[in-house]
Amino acid sequence: MNKYPQQKLDKAWVQEKITDDAVEWAKSFGEFLQSDDSRNRGSRPLTTSQIRKFFGELKRIQADPEKYQEEVPMLKAKLAYAVGRDTTSFRGQVQYKTKIKEFYEELEKGIDFIRQEYKGDLVRFVKLVESVVAYHKFYGGK
Repeated sequence: MNKYPQQKLDKAWVQEKITDDAVEWAKSFGEFLQSDDSRNRGSRPLTTSQIRKFFGELKRIQADPEKYQEEVPMLKAKLAYAVGRDTTSFRGQVQYKTKIKEFYEELEKGIDFIRQEYKGDLVRFVKLVESVVAYHKFYGGK
């Protein structure tokens, strides 16, 4: 099993079954989001508040999927807004303060994998995000 960033979120994990590979991906992604690359002009770790805002919204939708079904695609817009708020400019180039952009890029694909007619897709996606949150915290997420 490759680790993130070589391994990306797999459609089958959302639409079919969460496997051991999915858990390993969540572990490596959570660890990546917690790593600090700022010394090499990279990004600082994703903050717990950034990840919790998204996860809280996801759990609200999961609590009543019929009522909030149309809000699932809007999660991408909410993540995009968080990415936009996280930018700074250095020598005319946009830079990201934290790893929110990588979080957005990976989870945007997962949101696209959720089929409206299958509640199981949402449940599995929530479990995958929950695993990422857990490993982010395990590796020292602040």
